Amino acid sequence: MNRWLFTGVFALLLLSVSVSGAGIIPEDLRIITEVYPPYNYEENGTLKGIAMDLVEEVLDRLGTGIDRDSFEILPWEEGYAIARNRTNTSLFSTARTPGREDQFLWAGPLASDRKLLFMRADPDSSARADPASLTIAVVSGNSALEYLISAGADPEAIITVPTISSAVLMVENGTADAFAYGEYAGREAIDRYAEDPSGFVEGAAIGEASEYIAFHPGTDPAFVTAVDTGIQELKRDRAETGITTYEAILSRYLPARCDPAPISRESIISLTDTTASALQTGADEAIAAINAGNPPFRDESDSDLYAFVFDTGVHLVANAVNQQHVGRNLSGTTDAYGKPFRDEMITLARENGSGWVSYVYSNPDSLGLYQKESYVKLVTGSDGAEYVAGSGRYLSCTEFPAAAARI
Repeated sequence: MNRWLFTGVFALLLLSVSVSGAGIIPEDLRIITEVYPPYNYEENGTLKGIAMDLVEEVLDRLGTGIDRDSFEILPWEEGYAIARNRTNTSLFSTARTPGREDQFLWAGPLASDRKLLFMRADPDSSARADPASLTIAVVSGNSALEYLISAGADPEAIITVPTISSAVLMVENGTADAFAYGEYAGREAIDRYAEDPSGFVEGAAIGEASEYIAFHPGTDPAFVTAVDTGIQELKRDRAETGITTYEAILSRYLPARCDPAPISRESIISLTDTTASALQTGADEAIAAINAGNPPFRDESDSDLYAFVFDTGVHLVANAVNQQHVGRNLSGTTDAYGKPFRDEMITLARENGSGWVSYVYSNPDSLGLYQKESYVKLVTGSDGAEYVAGSGRYLSCTEFPAAAARI
């Protein structure tokens, strides 16, 4: 599969249509997206992908009447040029890099994309992981070029190629030591184009891009803001099932990730114990402080370190970072892969007094699904009610080695 784009040209015929009160749908809105799995790609004639699903969902919620069936194919650089020069044009998924920052208005991020070096497997491959020592192929217009320069690659040793298939073949025939590309798209390209995919290995990570929808700067800012707000809502709208739309979409395409620098187990146990003690001393005051996000129930320097409280009927009593479902019975709700982890927390606490429960989770500030565990503890509050206090952490790549190569 060559590196292409899907382009949607939408003559909406919507004159002065309100977008959730936040702006106007441009009459001649044009949307462009590249084939870049797992974010955007075509399978059996159907357009699929993380960004594809997210963007279509947001546009649907905004009442645009736009869906992916209108998208067409264009080469990447042509699409990028159109987005640079034509008002009311957008391009996704676009890595938001310093070199591009002032060229567009931005909505997102949609996802994160690690940029890696891919090279032939040989005894010297680990020793040649330094980008400064390599001849590296990079697709013209791809953001990997910017990351390569920042990582110390020699500009004179960077070979620009028109397609990712060319980059794969150059490494395979020895013309280049490595090619630079996105993590998942690079693996797909090797599987598709390499004569012997097993002969490739992943080299150094050269950066991690946040992928956005990029809008021509002349596009109505109110519309761009409405799209951006819609994306954030997808990350927060925990449905009746207990998962967000964002988590549901990611789980269709990606496994859970691990955290290179997780919070320690000791910190989680300490916060849970502090929360339990506060409930014993003054349940009403503790619950109010947790829901207000006050220290120590929410760490001021790390928003991933926070307390939550359930009752033994699986009603969420307090949450220091998200009060959307406080008071709701979450029994039967699951993570993105169907695990009823909240019920398991209550059962574990009631049967053992305390312990750890693992599951998959995300939060609005993290791009991706992560393997997580929470420590929970049964406590009787000052009001005589039984509560389950807890706090959670994302697993490290040592603890979750199956994901270590995917971060």
